[in-house]
Amino acid sequence: EAAKRQLLEKLRLRERPRLAHAVPRAAVARALRRLQTGGARRSPDGDDERGYEIISFAEPEPTSPSGLGLQFQFSRAQDQDLHILQAQLWLYLRVPRDPVASLTLRIFLAGGSGGLVGGNRTLLSERRLSAKGSGWRAFPLMPALRSFFGGERRTLRLELESRGNGGDITAIVNASWSQQPFLVAKARVREPGHHVAKRSLRCSQNSNLCCRKDYYVDFRDIGWNDWIIKPEGYQINYCVGQCPLHVAGSPGMASSFHTAVFNLVKANNIQASGHSCCVPTRRRPLSVLYFDRNSNIVKTDIPDMIVDACGCS
Repeated sequence: EAAKRQLLEKLRLRERPRLAHAVPRAAVARALRRLQTGGARRSPDGDDERGYEIISFAEPEPTSPSGLGLQFQFSRAQDQDLHILQAQLWLYLRVPRDPVASLTLRIFLAGGSGGLVGGNRTLLSERRLSAKGSGWRAFPLMPALRSFFGGERRTLRLELESRGNGGDITAIVNASWSQQPFLVAKARVREPGHHVAKRSLRCSQNSNLCCRKDYYVDFRDIGWNDWIIKPEGYQINYCVGQCPLHVAGSPGMASSFHTAVFNLVKANNIQASGHSCCVPTRRRPLSVLYFDRNSNIVKTDIPDMIVDACGCS
């Protein structure tokens, strides 16, 4: 239960997602192949730069005037400094192999998505399509979508418009699951944090001093493998043990230089108050790939998730 609470808190979820509908494996596999791996980085001011990536599968938008509407549902975490780096719409297009055919596809942000009123639309992307036949095409949607992701709205509505002759792209909206349109967004989430590099002391049977206790949580064992795609589990290591003054003051065990000096003072002054505790001194991030409640695929790097080393505070 402690592992469940920790993971939900780090993901800013009140409860585990209950999937609105199952996503076929073919659609998931195709989308994941286009999701590049990333990792938590470190900014110059010492904050964690948490990678955040999401794949959202489209739903037809029946109220679209053009008849070519797409709708995406998003779940937004609270208290995040989210900066969108990239957004792409992937469409499976059926373009006839006709050298004289001329077809232009335009993608709009529909009214109601970005606080727009009435039928107002914002052009996001426009491309003339070559007669290469059927296949997947990527359409960059930045920077116009940055304001949408920075707001509080949950539903993104796009409209597609084709112009020209010899082409028909209606199939991309009402496609089979394996050819369903999807949107890939990459972002950076900055969260304040601090790290103190310390050597790792794993617990042994013959010692009761401050050390790291290893413990592995398997998501299948706790019934969460239905919504967590990767990894299959993670190390929920924790710190345990005593911190005698002569040990707490040593450079290898103290959690900071201040702690080392303070514990040495206490060791030589019986009147000094305060006690040392065994606490984490180094942590590392955990990359998680999961479904949210709208069946979107989310990839995020959770900072400070895995305890690597322990020391005395």
